[in-house]
Amino acid sequence: MVRMTRKTFLAALASTPAVTAAAGPGAFSNAAFSLSLEAGEGLRAQLRHTPTGLVLAGGEYSYSFGSPRFTVRRATAGKLTLEGATPTGIRVVQEYRLPSGKPWIEERITLINTGSAPLYLPRGRCGFTLPLRMEEGTVTGPLRGCKVIAVPYRREPRGGRTQYADYTLAQVLTELRASELRSRFPRARSGNVYTSGLHAAGLVTTEFSDYASEGWVFTGARSGFLISKYSQEGMEWSILDRVPAAGGAALRWGGFGIYEGDPEHGALLAPGASHQFGVTRLTAFQGGLSEGYYTFRAEMDERGHGCPKGFDPPAHWNELYDNKLWALGEPAHDRSENRRALYTLASMRDEAAKARDYSCEALYLDPGWDTNFASKIWDEQRLGKIEDFVRMLSNEFGLKLSLHTPLSGWSNPTAYPREADRMERDGARATNWLCGASRQYREETFRRLDALARGGATYFMFDGTIYSGECWDPSHGHPVPARREEHVASFNRLARMVHEKHPRLLIEMHDQMVGGTIYRYVPTYYGQGGSPPQPGDPQARGWDDVWAYELMWDPMNDLVGGHAIALYYYNLAYSMPLYIHIDLRKDNANALMLWWNISCCRHLGLGGTHADPAVCTAQKTAMREYRRLKPFFARGTFYGIDELTHVHKHPTEPRLVVNCFNLDKEPVTRTVAFDCAQFGLALRRFSKVVAVPAYGHTLIEVS
Repeated sequence: MVRMTRKTFLAALASTPAVTAAAGPGAFSNAAFSLSLEAGEGLRAQLRHTPTGLVLAGGEYSYSFGSPRFTVRRATAGKLTLEGATPTGIRVVQEYRLPSGKPWIEERITLINTGSAPLYLPRGRCGFTLPLRMEEGTVTGPLRGCKVIAVPYRREPRGGRTQYADYTLAQVLTELRASELRSRFPRARSGNVYTSGLHAAGLVTTEFSDYASEGWVFTGARSGFLISKYSQEGMEWSILDRVPAAGGAALRWGGFGIYEGDPEHGALLAPGASHQFGVTRLTAFQGGLSEGYYTFRAEMDERGHGCPKGFDPPAHWNELYDNKLWALGEPAHDRSENRRALYTLASMRDEAAKARDYSCEALYLDPGWDTNFASKIWDEQRLGKIEDFVRMLSNEFGLKLSLHTPLSGWSNPTAYPREADRMERDGARATNWLCGASRQYREETFRRLDALARGGATYFMFDGTIYSGECWDPSHGHPVPARREEHVASFNRLARMVHEKHPRLLIEMHDQMVGGTIYRYVPTYYGQGGSPPQPGDPQARGWDDVWAYELMWDPMNDLVGGHAIALYYYNLAYSMPLYIHIDLRKDNANALMLWWNISCCRHLGLGGTHADPAVCTAQKTAMREYRRLKPFFARGTFYGIDELTHVHKHPTEPRLVVNCFNLDKEPVTRTVAFDCAQFGLALRRFSKVVAVPAYGHTLIEVS
């Protein structure tokens, strides 16, 4: 859809495959969409975009597990429910919502196993179909110019400056998808510390038959559609794939899909069990790629995954980068003699002084502050009582205390009781290999975190979330076996347990499957903030911050090389706070790297003393500016003019700041121009010629 206008769509409709739609009570619509269904032996569906007449689904609804015979139909204002069953004993409930006054339609599928044997659907899939014609490798008809773009990872955290998750419909119909966002991973051991192989090594590119993402923007030049998937009952993705159709292939979308074994509880149903899959929402919007991303962001804000009102996270100084203990590497930094020599009260006072000099608001203690790695027990012998440490930070340096608190996947398990270890299928204990899903591990970890919070800690980083394998211990209080879903749910529950007792404390959550890596396995929003609590969870909010994909070790190369552009697209798609800490030793005299992360991460951490005093001075100046303008960056609204021009709107005032970046070796002059009305300011045109130094940054304030 090169120009998605009424005229071009209506002119092209003659080439769109037709469907005999049910009349009268079979039609269901709002101002944005019209859905017509013929239910009987299987389901025929036609979905049209009402303003343009564009057909988005037209033909047999596709089921990988056999077509149901539908016998029940219930319709109320804005909601339609169909119920049917397959000859193999699968009962299907399909629900559709088309509320008036909304530009979207929602679909939700429930499966019930009415048989006497377990139902295994490792490739279970159903969805709308849209037959498409192709000539010479290109889709023809009204969608000939359409691209589909992944949300929020158009640029993946490992993606270089030419990598974009943008695809033509012909690619979706005929090609595998290459992605380095996630993959399977091995496990490894270093001394007493168990980690994923991903923690130390990268992955080869993986190809996937399904195009899976949290959302997809279908866009042409002026308008488009967003397809999103949302669930808190299982890890799910919006999937695009293809099925055979007369004369070629049909695009399949919506419904549900089991992707790489997830959601686990939908892939395997015990006799009598059911699973309600997540909501697919199709939303119409005006504009291009950015507006499609903003549409996704508005949906996630509505679902409780936005920036909290009044969000004011402390800027962290991370002592790790200058810390000689960490420089020893694993497992040396976990040896008690090295900790006694290198991680001392005096050394932390020195780091607190640096934090104050760089206008930070909290001292963040990375590995070394506890009795051994990830024990989460404050080491009083070296550092004194935590209450005294917190008092010293506040009284002498004006700082708060923040802590690195890794979970079961990256820890020294000898600090935990052996009852928390995993059990193998044969009943043998996987000694010193913790089960993060176990009640024993979760309750002991909460007890330790509670003690730290009562002692004055104000922030926890849930690093070390790596999945260590299934557990068969019936005494752990989890389903047997516990697999990925129980592992992820346990960490989400732990965050709520902490927030229930300490609601003002902030919690960062690494990816709950591959935490400590640059990859993303779990849907980004899963368990965050306003997520509805799961059965057995406290009613408190979920975790707060999203980890910014380990872009902390070589952040200048990550930026100039293109990896950190992933943070730009994340901010177009989410206002959930990102957290990062960066190595200032890798920055330049323009504080380019620091300003990029100020612009892209609502919660900022930094550390490391640059060898060049001029760079240190530039960074300290940038941090003073950041503190002055912090409301724009911490809780303002992010807009993108382009990848290198970021707009931040003040959360309460009619003011903007604009960050202009240059990632190349020559200075540039560019014109920054926009209508202020699109950012909620009084209607006027802003235009300014801006000079940006080589590998540099320029800040503009607009009011």
